[in-house]
Amino acid sequence: MIKDMGDSAGEMLEAAGAKNIRTYAHPSAPRWALHEAGTARMGSDPKSHCAESISADARREKLVRMDASGFTSNPCQNPTLTIMTLCVRSCDYLMGAMKRGEI
Repeated sequence: MIKDMGDSAGEMLEAAGAKNIRTYAHPSAPRWALHEAGTARMGSDPKSHCAESISADARREKLVRMDASGFTSNPCQNPTLTIMTLCVRSCDYLMGAMKRGEI
C-alpha cells in the first residue's frame, strides 16, 4: 500500500507539471505512518454528511463514533491520545444518557 501511495503521489506531481520526481516508499517498519482518519464527513445536513459532530452520527440516533473518522486531517503527531480523549468524552455522554433513561 505504501508503494502504491508513493506511485500515486508521483503521478499527481507529474500531472501537475513537476519534473525529476523521485518517490520514496520504503518504511523503516511495518505500518510506520498509518493513521486512518477522515472517513466520516461532518456537517448539518444528513443527506450529504454522516456526522453532526466529532462523535454523533446524523443518520443513526444511538450511534456514537469513538475513532478518528471525524478528523478533517491528520496532525504531524500521533493522534492516539486525541482519539482516546474523545472516546472518554463519548463514554461520559453515553453513561449520562443511560442514567437519564434516554438510551
